[in-house]
Order: sequence, then structure tokens, then C-alpha cells
Amino acid sequence: MRKAIYICIGTAAMVLGTIGTVLPGLPTTPFLLLALLCFTKGSEKLNCWFRGTRLYDRYVKHYEYDRSLTRKQKFTIQAAAGLMMVISFALTVNPVLRMLLIGAFLLHNYVFIFVIKTRQADRSETMTKELKGDEYEL
Repeated sequence: MRKAIYICIGTAAMVLGTIGTVLPGLPTTPFLLLALLCFTKGSEKLNCWFRGTRLYDRYVKHYEYDRSLTRKQKFTIQAAAGLMMVISFALTVNPVLRMLLIGAFLLHNYVFIFVIKTRQADRSETMTKELKGDEYEL
């Protein structure tokens, strides 16, 4: 039963991540990271399949490799999450919930600015070669 739940959540996250590639404001990378996590826990077959897709290569592989995102990825994620928090703050009248939203907003920005490394966009080609093993001979 647990594996089926992981597969359902992973599939939904992958669909949202795919939509996020063409819909501005919907972050792609977090949904695809969630899909990777769920497929890893839910199904070896889906995990292998997902790791073979272009979505994984483009949005997730480098983060999984060195825990870094490009400036554009960080900005898109921060903008979408920040917008949702601002809308929630504006629609909420409960002062406790507003304080929690402020705390979540500050924590979110702290993590994206100081914890998650920023990768140069032009490093993608070099890292792709490293990950594929093109630079190493056996």
C-alpha cells in the first residue's frame, strides 16, 4: 500500500513538474525532486525510467550530484513560493498563521540564499560529461 502511495504522489509531482516547464510561475525542479524521491521509494522500475528522461537530465541530475541550482532555478522557485506565501498572508486574518507564514518565508529564503549552492549555468556541459564518464578512461 505504501509503495502505491509513493507511486501516485511521484506521478502527480512529475505531471506538475512537466507542466512547470512550460507554465511560468510553476516551479519545475521541486516537483521533479519530489517525483525522484517517491519513485525511489515506490518502484525501482519507475525510478530507472525517470532517471533516463530528459526532465531528469535537465532539472534534477545536477542537483542530485552536487546539491546546487542555477540562479534562474533558485529565482523561479523563490518567486513562486514567495508569491503563494504572500497570497496566503493576505487572505489569512489569524495572527498566529500570519506569524507562521512570515517564519516560513524567512526560513525558505535563508535556505535558498545560504544553504543551497548556486551553480554557474555554463558548468552544465562539463558536469554532464563528468556524470556520463566521458572524461575518464578505464
